[in-house]
Formats: sequence, C-alpha cells, structure tokens
Amino acid sequence: MRLLAWSALCCCLCLTPAWAEPELIESKPTTLVYPPFWHTPFGIHRGTPELLALFIGQRTVLDHPEDLACQLLLTRGSDQEAGPEFLLTIAGANTGRGNLIYNPDLFHLEVIGGSQPPGAPTGVALRADGTLFVADPARRQIFIFTPKDRRLEPAGQLEAPPDGWNQPWGLALDSQNRLYATDRGLDRIVIYDPEGRWLETLGPQLPAGERLQGPTAIAVADSRETWSFYHDDYIFVCDREGTRLLRLDPRGHVQRSLTLDQMPPENRPHSLAWMDLDFYENLWVTDPALSRLHKFDRHLRYLAAFGEPGQGDGRFIHPTGIAIHRHFGQVFVAEAGGAHYFWIGADIQQARATRHPAVPGLLEVTFWLTEPAWMTVIAQPDRSPKTVELCRKQWLDSGAHLIPWRLPEAARGARLELIAEATYSSASYFAKRVFLTVPPQEQPADEQPPQPATVSPSP
Repeated sequence: MRLLAWSALCCCLCLTPAWAEPELIESKPTTLVYPPFWHTPFGIHRGTPELLALFIGQRTVLDHPEDLACQLLLTRGSDQEAGPEFLLTIAGANTGRGNLIYNPDLFHLEVIGGSQPPGAPTGVALRADGTLFVADPARRQIFIFTPKDRRLEPAGQLEAPPDGWNQPWGLALDSQNRLYATDRGLDRIVIYDPEGRWLETLGPQLPAGERLQGPTAIAVADSRETWSFYHDDYIFVCDREGTRLLRLDPRGHVQRSLTLDQMPPENRPHSLAWMDLDFYENLWVTDPALSRLHKFDRHLRYLAAFGEPGQGDGRFIHPTGIAIHRHFGQVFVAEAGGAHYFWIGADIQQARATRHPAVPGLLEVTFWLTEPAWMTVIAQPDRSPKTVELCRKQWLDSGAHLIPWRLPEAARGARLELIAEATYSSASYFAKRVFLTVPPQEQPADEQPPQPATVSPSP
C-alpha cells in the first residue's frame, strides 16, 4: 500500500508503446494533465489525507504545508539502485506540525521533526546529492540535512550572513548548487556558494532605486542548467506580501516587475505563495486564496490560470508548495491535507476563425497556447473529401498565434481541427483538440451582420 500511494505522487513511467496514440481531449483544460492510469498505481494521482495516513501512520498529519522540492531519488546512490531520472524524491515543509516529509525511495515516507529541528519550516531546496536545505524563520536558521543509510540526517546549520538572519523564508538552487535564500524580515536575497560560504547579498536597496519588500518565494534560472531551453541567468522573487513578482539579473537589477493590478482581471491572483520554473523557464505560482495556479512566461507575461476550489480532478484546496522536475515536466503541488501529481500539458484557448476584413477569401485562424507545443491545424473544405494541412506538428511558442488560410471556393461550411501536443512526457499520451467552423461571407452593411465563429469546446 505504501508503494501504491507514494509512487503515485513521485514517479512516472516514460516508456511509450510504439502503437500508442495520444488521447485527444476536447472538453477539459489541459494546461496540466494527470498521468495516465498505467503511470500511477491504480490511477492514483492525488494524495488525500486518508492515503497519506496509511503510510505515515501516527507520526504526523499534513498541517499547513508550505514549500516543496524535488530531485532524483535519494536511493540512486549505488549502481544497483540507480533508476531512471523520472523517479524522484519529494521533500515538503509541513509547517503546522514543525516537521518535514520526504520519500527516500518508492516504498517509504519519512518524517523529520519532533525533537529535531526545524521548528516551523517554510522554504526547502534539495540538491542532486541528497543534501536538503530548510529555512526556518521561527528559529532564524537554515538547517542542513544530508543522506545517510537511506535517510536524511541533521548536518548542522548554514552559516549566517555577516549581519545575521531575521526571517529566512524561501530557498532555491541553481545548477551549480549555489543557494539563494530570501530574508523576509530584512528585505534581501542572500547567496551562498556550493560549499555553503556566503557570497553576496542583494537588497534591500536594488540598483536604479528599486527596493525589495518582504521577499518570500524565489526561483532561479541559470545558463548552465542542462534542462533549460533558453539558458538565461535571472532570479524570480515574490515580495510585497505576495502581490508583486520581480525578475532580477544576477547583480540585482530589476528586468521585469509585475503587480497584481497589472494582471488580467478575469484571472487576477489574490496573493502569490510559492513558485518554480519549468524547462522553458515559465514561472508557475500557487494562489492559496483562490485555489489555483498561475503561469507566466520568462518575461512575466501572463499565460494561464489552472484549477478551481474543491475536491476532484483539476481542483485544489488552498494549494501552497510547488515543485517541477524540468526534464520530464512532472509537477507536484501541495495543498491542505494532500498533494497532486501532474504532467505539463498544452492548452488551446481563445480559438477563433475569422475572415480578413480587407482581403476576400482569406481566413485567419487565431488561438492562444498556454505552453510551447507541437501544433497541427487541418482544414476540411466543404463538399470535399480532401483535407488541407495548414501546419503539421510545427513547434510554436506559448502565447498568441495567427495562421492564414486562402479559402477555396465553396468553403462556406469548412471545418478546422486544431491539435496541440506538449513537448514533455505528456505528448505521447495527451493532446488538446479544438474544432472551428468557417464563418459565412460578410454581408453588406445594410444586411444582418454575421455571427461570430463557433468554437467547440469553449476554452
């Protein structure tokens, strides 16, 4: 039963049968998708309090979880035990109970806490060698744990910066194992080298008159990261009580700034909690108050919202921590009482087919992608058995797109099929499909105006 429950949250099997065709999803959001049944034991992709109690027992319960971190499985230390890179250890701060929960392998959950530090953990960061860093604002320390005999054991504290800690809060690692820690109380980011030595401090005052104000969550992109599409160098940080996102360069210059009032009204967050980056350096941020996730591209352009409050698939109960394994697009989200396991998918939104107002016979197919994807657009002209491929598995970036089509004669009732496949593990199993119909020819001004293009399904 332990294997059944936890491996549902910690692994996916990325071996695809040669005959497999992706399932075409038309009626559900696909910004994130749940792994298929055979990639999670008995289809379990959400850890509920009841499931967690089966293998945690009386040691603890999930209570106000905060940050999550994921890394290759701790038990990959020997050649015999080294498994595929999609088998992961997930570590999470269980703040309400003052402990940490992690899986050293696919068979057990372990709890750090009680008589051991930390007291009220918030941020966590996990290195590939199994070293775990834990921020504890209550004790004003960053604790270190190292693997020993398949478990994480206390290994002291990170040396404080020259003027000490006030509220160490969020943690992030880059590919060179430099550690970035926010200090919420002192309005700054403290950076350590791979050996745990203090390197520098950014803030409170930043170049060009900007200032950090109570920074919390942090995520880092660096040019040496293997699983990075753009190989850029910058720091994402959330401050002002979860109401502002900043992108800084490595020296602390503000490259992008985004506040809640600058975000789309229909998807405007209430407050931002924890964050992580994917392979394309898209930024995923949790919103506990609205029980959803928000997704931004590397320029802090808003891409999508995902999730609604409640039980069941695609719903959250106050999500907090989020961890992303960039290689395969695995996403883990903590919530009140449990956790979700997703794969990154691609969704088609705001799809429209409209006739060009100035060029007779020219159709414009427009849509929004929530994720870079392999895009296929197929047209079926009216009263013709032949299809026309406007594009076939063409890589398109996230955001808005326009594909023109010169309409053949008698294409009044033509139908368009749009298919988007993400570039991660999900591509072999899931794709989003949307159908459009060609609108009728525009009528003269004194006649009834045409109806808008129909979209099925509604995004």
